[in-house]
Amino acid sequence: MDFGLMIMARGPGGRAPGLTAMARAAEDGGLDMLAINDHVVVPGDINSAYPYTNSGVWPGAAVGECLEMVTAGAFIAAATQKIRLLTSVMVVPYRPAVLAAKMLATLEVLSDGRLTVGCGAGWMKEEADALGVPPFNERGKVTDEYIDAFKELWTAQAPSMNGDYVCFDDVVFEPKPLQKPHPPIWIGGEGGAAIRRAARVGDGWYPSNHNPAHLLNSPELFAQGSARLNEEADKLGRNGAEIHRAYLAFYPIFANAPDAAGRDRVCLTGSAAAIRDDIGAFAKEGVETIVFSVGGRELNEILDNIAWLTGDVLAK
Repeated sequence: MDFGLMIMARGPGGRAPGLTAMARAAEDGGLDMLAINDHVVVPGDINSAYPYTNSGVWPGAAVGECLEMVTAGAFIAAATQKIRLLTSVMVVPYRPAVLAAKMLATLEVLSDGRLTVGCGAGWMKEEADALGVPPFNERGKVTDEYIDAFKELWTAQAPSMNGDYVCFDDVVFEPKPLQKPHPPIWIGGEGGAAIRRAARVGDGWYPSNHNPAHLLNSPELFAQGSARLNEEADKLGRNGAEIHRAYLAFYPIFANAPDAAGRDRVCLTGSAAAIRDDIGAFAKEGVETIVFSVGGRELNEILDNIAWLTGDVLAK
């Protein structure tokens, strides 16, 4: 199993020293992947319901700052040597398809082939409106077509496309990504639309554990979602077993945290021993990559928790 770390591109992760320190701590600790979140602007008034809290309130609204994800990824690539970079997830409709394909290909080439592209359709209408992208209620179709455009530009010698949202012809798109046929595309999301998209176009499925409407916060629930993915893949003539299973354990972990009593403990949190037991249970259900989030408001606390994750939890 591979392991990754989710970095929020705000707070300590919103400045060069903090971003560099976290990235190098993760790499030096032997982690396989760094995941970066995606927001471009933070609207002052957000009525859209955030899918990952019971209240529907997005915690990031209280902070209001965010680095641009692909740019931050390029910075991390320059500060590291071997750790992979995961867009976690790129809100695909936020950037014009041809420009996004070039941005991602640039990051892929400059990182020497270390990119995995996590993709999602997005949830915040207010942010989409501010960016002037295609209508929010068409975001699923837009996402599908943009991903098709990425693949066409990354793989075809004479790329062309005539779609509802993307049209291009007679263009040279070089350099191509180093990974062949292209960087792995992981589809984020837990609901039916995301699972169907993963079955259609995903090299991997990358759900989170904390969507109240589609809970996958236990190995058993993940297994049910994985079975649905296999069913959808089978309908399309794909072997679902060939779709990589990744998992975002979004609840932050803290060094030497005690285990909550009984059912109150969230999977993949608590003591090092409890987290290791959970890792084994998820591995039995086919999970191949787990991306963790560590707690802490100050950089030193975050670095201490990264050291605990890599040295006390995963090293054993």
